[in-house]
Amino acid sequence: MVVDSGYIEDQEYEALEVDFANEYLGGGALSRGCVQEEIRFMINPELIIGMLFMPCMRDNEAIEIIGVERFSEYMGYGSSFRFIGDHVDTKPFDKIGRRKTRIVAIDALCSPRMAQYEMKFLLREANKALCGFLEHSNYHWSYQSSQEHSETHCSSENSYLDSYNSEYGNKKKEDMEIDEDKIGISTGNWGCGAFGGDPEIKSMIQWLAAAQANRAVIHYYTFGEPSLEQLKEVTEWILDHKWTVGDLWQMLADYASQRLKREVKGGFCSWLLPHLNNANSSNAHDMHQ
Repeated sequence: MVVDSGYIEDQEYEALEVDFANEYLGGGALSRGCVQEEIRFMINPELIIGMLFMPCMRDNEAIEIIGVERFSEYMGYGSSFRFIGDHVDTKPFDKIGRRKTRIVAIDALCSPRMAQYEMKFLLREANKALCGFLEHSNYHWSYQSSQEHSETHCSSENSYLDSYNSEYGNKKKEDMEIDEDKIGISTGNWGCGAFGGDPEIKSMIQWLAAAQANRAVIHYYTFGEPSLEQLKEVTEWILDHKWTVGDLWQMLADYASQRLKREVKGGFCSWLLPHLNNANSSNAHDMHQ
């Protein structure tokens, strides 16, 4: 779901709320930084404790933090950031007294410029997002399995990109309070802004990772980014036509290759829509023959 207004931290239900992290958790929260991650650490100050214990994240690592409480309301971003009052956190508590707030920290490429369209860096970002979005309690982290996960890539499995929109049964996991399959993702322009990533590419990569991780839903906050005006139209077309993860990944790879060769200058959505419209025209022509 594409959301044009609001903020990741304003979720009314339990979800993985993405922290657009520095490789060192918290980034400049205790110094001069004041962008998405630092702001989150200011309004949920318990997050700062993690800065004492968490090492630099590797490319196949993410950090999930559960239970932090929000204390502050704010306005602005960067130099315009201001505290505007107390926040009363109404998130319910779990069985051991933690707020049902789940934050996942994933660090994106910093200032990648044209390199972000190279396949190895597309895979790096896809794997990083997948590390954050997977439910890891189902995995046994032996040396062998961790090696396998470090080589995870977006495959063309036959699950549809809209699998998270399907109806879920009454399946319950033993000794768990909540069905993990119903926990969605709340995210936005990860790795863009100060990190210089391409918002259209990052939106697609996160969607691919969410689908591959079988997350129940993804709410994507555009924060008014102009290049994402066509994102809703693109995602709806892809869902209607039941593309697989592999289908979309292939189109993303084709676009990135053309971008590297300077064969295309526009964004991914404006490049993809003519392909989709051509597909519609071809289908209509075939039906009338």
